[in-house]
This record gives sequence, C-alpha cells and structure tokens, in this order.
Amino acid sequence: QTQVRMVAETVTLDVSVDPANKQSAIARTNASFTMRNLGSAEETMQARFPLTFFNGNSDGFGRFPEIAQITVKVNGKVVSTRREMQPFLANAASFNEMEQIPWAVFDVTFPPGQDVSIDVSYTVQAFGYYPFLVFKYILETGAGWNGTIGSVDVVVRFPYEVSEKNVLLQGGENAGYGAPTAGGVGSGNEVRWHFEDLEPTYENNIMVTIVAPSLWQTVLNETANVRKNPNDGEAWGRLGKAYKEAIRFPKGYLRDDPAALEMIALSRDAYEKCLALLPNDPLWHYGYA
Repeated sequence: QTQVRMVAETVTLDVSVDPANKQSAIARTNASFTMRNLGSAEETMQARFPLTFFNGNSDGFGRFPEIAQITVKVNGKVVSTRREMQPFLANAASFNEMEQIPWAVFDVTFPPGQDVSIDVSYTVQAFGYYPFLVFKYILETGAGWNGTIGSVDVVVRFPYEVSEKNVLLQGGENAGYGAPTAGGVGSGNEVRWHFEDLEPTYENNIMVTIVAPSLWQTVLNETANVRKNPNDGEAWGRLGKAYKEAIRFPKGYLRDDPAALEMIALSRDAYEKCLALLPNDPLWHYGYA
C-alpha cells in the first residue's frame, strides 16, 4: 500500500580473501537506495533488510549464513536496527527449509515529494566448495515498494582483472550452484549488472560463482615468477598446479567452458616446462599425470 518508490539502487561487493580462511572469500558490501514518496502524506514505517536468504532456502548445504553485523544510515545518519524473525516470503524457487528468517528492522520516515537516502553496509562470507565460491545479493525484496525500481546497478569488484577464467558468468551451474544471473558484464576488475524500471523477481537475484581469490592470486604470482625467471622449474610446476586446481570441480571432473579449455593447455604447457627443467623430480611427474 506504500506510495514510496525505490528510485535507484546501487550495490557494490568488494571481494577479498577471507582472513579467517584462505580458501574462502568475503565481500564488503554497500547497498545505497534512493527512495521517494510519490504520495501527498508522510509515511513512517519499519523498513527491513534480509539477513539471510529471505525465501527460506539454505545455501545448498543445509546452512543459513547470516549477516553478523550491519550498519544502516538514513540520510547519512546511523540508525539503530533490531533483529526480528519473520515468516519467509515464498517464491517459485523456495524450498521452505526454514520457517522463519531473520531481518534487520529499522524505523524510517518518508516525507512527501522528497528523496530519502538509505545506506546499508555489511560484510558477507562466500559459500561453496573450494575452488569455486558463490556470492548472492537479493533484489527480489525490492518488489515490495511502489512501482518499479527506477535503476539498479550491482557491481562485484575484485583485487585483479576479471575474466572468464576466474569468474563463471557462463556455465556456472556446472559448479553445482545453479546458473549465474544473466546480464553480468565483466570489465577491468569488475562484473556489473544494470537494470532499468525493474519489477524484480527471483530470477533477478544476483548470483556469481568465482574461483577462490587466493588461488587466482597464486596464478598471477607464479605467472610473474616464470616471466622473471623462466628457468625456475618449481615456479612452472606451481603455475601448472594452480591452473589445474582452477578447472577442477570438487568431485574431480573438469570445467569444459572455453576459458577452462585454455587453462588446460596453459597447465599442460607449464608442467612440461617444469619437467624439462626438473626431469628427475617424481612429484612434478605425479602432479602432471
């Protein structure tokens, strides 16, 4: 029944290695909303932000990862939040694994004809099996506001250049987490989604599957090492091993997308250069095999 429209939403996830678990990753997240009351009367309400998957689903492993700490600002001023358990919102993708889910609830007033800015900041941990990790961001709950969302920008930012080798924008379902959200475009160190006049459904919820940042940093480090010293057999071996890990799913089978096929060739080439320099090293022969 609200007359408040979400005029714009901009979300940035800054991905880095999880300091508590080098094989995982975290994303420092900031979601900025511009809200406008299109009606003639002031509206005061308890707004809410989901602290876990709002539709009752788990992360696929029977767990319900929850945002531990969250900061909310209204027009630049920090406001208090409280954690409340509420029934999940069912959709076509719901499995009803959790009857109630936690929300961060806060009070906000929307004067008529004025823009109100809301900023939500938190850190979220990736989930999944190494070396493939998943981040999600929920857009569907934005459907509760008046009309469409005017514009939406979701940016996932990495500490290195993104490519089809380290972000699975096509065929990520092979990692066992479902297909990545359509429309993601990689450029520089970012992957970006943009929507106009969006009435969001579960199909618009952002999901991106990535190669663990620590592993990809190993690829970058060892590539630099072999360029600096092409006679370093150990560095060639470590590079071959890193590429091999980046294409291998937890159950052992391999990625078969074009970027993965390129990495298979790069891994093979690195192992062969390693063994040309270290022909009597049984461990590198074993790793290559």
